[in-house]
Amino acid sequence: MKRQVVTCAALVAAAMFSGPASAVVSAAEAGKLGKELTEVGAERAGNKDGTIPAYVGKASFSPEMLKITRAQLEDLRVRLVKDIQAMISDAGVVGDILNQGQAIMDAEPAKADKVIAITQQMLTADPQLKAEFDKVLKTRGGKSVDGLIASVKSRQVKLPALKDDIIAVIQSMKGKQDWMSRLVKAFDIARVLEILAIVDDPKTRVQANELLIKYTPSYVKGFLQYNVPGKPADPLASMRPLYVITKANLAQYDKVLTDGHKAMFKTYPDYKMIVFPSYRNAFFPDEILKATVANATRATLVGTDDVQKAELGFPFPIPKSGAEPIWNHKLKFRGSAVKRYNNQAIVKPDGSYKISKLVEDVKLKYANLKEPAEMRKGGLFAYYLQEVLEPPRVAGQIILVHETAGGEGNSRLAWIYSPGLGRVNRAPDVGFDNPSIGSDGEQFNDQIDVFNGSLERFDWKLIGKREMLIPYNSWMLNSPTFKYKDIIRPGHINQDLARYEMHRVWVVEATLKQGQRHRFGKRRFYLDEDSWAIAAVDCYDNRGQLWKVQEAHLLSIPFIPTVSGIPETIYDLQSKRYFVTTMTNEDAISDFEVKYDDAMFTPAALQRKAKSK
Repeated sequence: MKRQVVTCAALVAAAMFSGPASAVVSAAEAGKLGKELTEVGAERAGNKDGTIPAYVGKASFSPEMLKITRAQLEDLRVRLVKDIQAMISDAGVVGDILNQGQAIMDAEPAKADKVIAITQQMLTADPQLKAEFDKVLKTRGGKSVDGLIASVKSRQVKLPALKDDIIAVIQSMKGKQDWMSRLVKAFDIARVLEILAIVDDPKTRVQANELLIKYTPSYVKGFLQYNVPGKPADPLASMRPLYVITKANLAQYDKVLTDGHKAMFKTYPDYKMIVFPSYRNAFFPDEILKATVANATRATLVGTDDVQKAELGFPFPIPKSGAEPIWNHKLKFRGSAVKRYNNQAIVKPDGSYKISKLVEDVKLKYANLKEPAEMRKGGLFAYYLQEVLEPPRVAGQIILVHETAGGEGNSRLAWIYSPGLGRVNRAPDVGFDNPSIGSDGEQFNDQIDVFNGSLERFDWKLIGKREMLIPYNSWMLNSPTFKYKDIIRPGHINQDLARYEMHRVWVVEATLKQGQRHRFGKRRFYLDEDSWAIAAVDCYDNRGQLWKVQEAHLLSIPFIPTVSGIPETIYDLQSKRYFVTTMTNEDAISDFEVKYDDAMFTPAALQRKAKSK
């Protein structure tokens, strides 16, 4: 009798502390995976109005893009700026562009007048830059920017006749500091895209494509073009915007915007979203896809944090509860290991900022193709080692984290080395709403990677799917052509460089449990259906007021392959500051080919690393 009572008590306690297990997916539901659903659970078909295309995945990319190495990427990073600078000052390139421009002017005078007006706006956007142009032109027969524009507008001068003047101006700029950044700011991307939209028709499209193919460095073309089955190759298709959302036309897009995006328009009058054609090019290794299909009928989630019987792939391709999509994000394939060079900035309301530099060594234990492991209670699924390089006041600080699942409380184990103390200590507060290092409180620890850590303090509700505009295919924002001063602006990043597309997203709402503590009372997550990557989060304070807006500018990375947010932003609507992290434009390419031994991620190894400093 006594034994029965003890057993009964143990079962009651287990039920109380572990929580209910998630519902099991039926064999019939799982049978849709790899058919009408992709292997990771996304709807394979596009939507009715065509704004979301059918899934393409791996076939979107050329064979060269699938095989590109880190060494090639690093070479590209170094060469690209130099090659672009050389290209835009090349007489042949300038001549071809002017000849094509004149052909459009001759064929369609009305369009030409619109383009001239926009060009004039760009040339007068920076008075100091215009004055420098005028200074050069004055030495060439007393010419000026306004005079040249007037002569072109009146048709007294044809564009090809301006070639030598334009080259002279560019050559004079090349010797000056930050000349590319100044040109980028004056000739902003939005206006260039507006010009492309004006002159876009079947004939000029062919001409523009030929020009792009002729002069774009061969190693860049793969980043500009996505293959679409049944459609002819069009290098400019992915770069041609569909429309721009501003405060003036915001109401007509209300249903496809997050509350966070709506708040950004309300808070910042100059905020915009440039919307491009959608490309569903996310994909993962075949081993991950096969394991994901198997996980559909075997993996379960007990409570919010105990993932059981999942192996290698996404654990919950057909989610039944709010916590399951979040675990798909946490356990998605990212490669087996990476050394990441992470540059981040706290941006004040006036746009001033300081860069912090981190080096992050990560080894994934789950979704590791080289060392596959089953997820179990208390099991370790990631190692994380972070060293701060800048700013000087926190340089040398090192944090080691062991990320586990299914434990009670904050399930991660963490250690920290502080140069001021000169020793390694356990770090009990590396989780939840404790501020992350170097963020000045604008990023909580559980906002790293958009969301990480234990889910236990919140109740999680699966709202369902919606068609939403989210940041996607953000190659331009990550181009080494653009420096941080080109990206960071007062109030928000340079939205001319941000790319938005229409995608289906899973919407999950997390509400703080009664009796639990967190500075967020509610969060609403938006997860890309093709990758389970979190693209955006609306974060509310404990008064119910929208406080912070998170974005992850998603990028499908075919040579790993995975989808990642680069960069990530956190906008504080109360302080008007924002935090931008995972920037890489001015640093080395992350090393996704690196290999790590588990022994590198022990407290003893951290102690040895600290002593070597």
